[in-house]
Amino acid sequence: MRAENSVAYAEAAAEPPDESRTGWRTALASTLGLACGPSVLAVTTFGAFIAPLHREFGWSIPAIGLASSILSITLVLISPVQGLLVDRFGGRRVILCSSPFFALSLMAMYFLPDSLPAFYLGWVLIPLCGLGLWPVSYLRLTAGWFERRLGLALGVANSGIGIGTVLAPVLTTVLIGTWGWRAAYLGLGVVALIAFPVAYFLLAEPRPRTETRRVSGDTLRAAARTRPFWLVLAAFVLLGTIGSTVLVHQISLLLDAGIPSHIANLVPVALGVALIVARLVTGWLLDRFTVSHVMSVYLVGGIASVLLFAAGPNVPMALLAAALSGLLIGAEFDVLSYLIPRYFGRLAFGRIYGVAFAVFQIGGAAATSLVSVSRDRYGSYSPAMLVLAVACAVCAVLFLCLGPYRYDGSSQVKMPEPVPLPTPNLAIVGDQPTKKGMEHHDGDASPA
Repeated sequence: MRAENSVAYAEAAAEPPDESRTGWRTALASTLGLACGPSVLAVTTFGAFIAPLHREFGWSIPAIGLASSILSITLVLISPVQGLLVDRFGGRRVILCSSPFFALSLMAMYFLPDSLPAFYLGWVLIPLCGLGLWPVSYLRLTAGWFERRLGLALGVANSGIGIGTVLAPVLTTVLIGTWGWRAAYLGLGVVALIAFPVAYFLLAEPRPRTETRRVSGDTLRAAARTRPFWLVLAAFVLLGTIGSTVLVHQISLLLDAGIPSHIANLVPVALGVALIVARLVTGWLLDRFTVSHVMSVYLVGGIASVLLFAAGPNVPMALLAAALSGLLIGAEFDVLSYLIPRYFGRLAFGRIYGVAFAVFQIGGAAATSLVSVSRDRYGSYSPAMLVLAVACAVCAVLFLCLGPYRYDGSSQVKMPEPVPLPTPNLAIVGDQPTKKGMEHHDGDASPA
């Protein structure tokens, strides 16, 4: 019986899923899909439309900015729904269904009337129409093809958001300057349509070797009864506050520090480049080191970053702070998509990711508003930055408390207690061992 148990464990841990050309094709297709998805075309381009809308309609800047919070709240509500749909129907189907509707929702902003309620309704419909295009759909597809190089594959897929973060605002600014903000929304809608042929021709649902591998893992309810689940949620609430604050307020921080506006507006490019690098490097690191150690290093960099911002940096220090922030922000969702299979298995990947993504958005939405209030009250961003430094330290402690992985990285079966091999003095019946994993030497066994 002991031999049979050890054989079962050895067979379960044997070979990783097929890391084939199809898997890498799916990872690269996910890069392109995410680069033209709502995480880029809706979120990172939002700021470029604020000034044109203010000029044309006379809406106040805070009133326009409220739409960004509406988008975040909508994301909180739909993220668990997306996770459920992806787990049930597969990422490719959900992407194909959502892509045309998301493109049309962006194009519909061409007809925006002079009505703030209509503007706010648009920013409910845009994330809703893009339901299947948020990262979890692509990341679940990519993760299904890989084990041994899972981190690198997820990094390649996630790099699409970094690339889009650098290119999409530039494209939007050119479109607005050349043809106006209405035509810019049409142009972004055309770019969004790229996701459909990419998904149809290049994305592939993983083909697990066995049914056991396909369904292994915790349900959402079972995961919620484990300590790592709540540690992950707490950590991602804090990561949401850190990343969103830096992304939204970094230019204002630099202007407060006396950096000229034409230079302050270029500093985020350093963050964007660091974000792309982090996507790829983090994936490579995750295949070699634990999630806890990788994120702890990035969070130390995050502490240094927010302390530099708190001190009112000059231009070189501002570039360094932006780069360190970009590394941390770029690592966040590589880490989330990697740790779910390792701590909870793949059964409820989409649902667990959706819940974590939702709490991340909650943290981000709350932090951006609270930091604005703090700036108005104290006349400086320094108090808020010091609080964020503490948040980085607490977040690092949470990751270090996760403990060892609960699921074997090569088999996606829950890791059992090691079973000792039979002792050498046990008799073996027959002249050949019948179980794989037991060594046989001529003369070791004799007929009973």
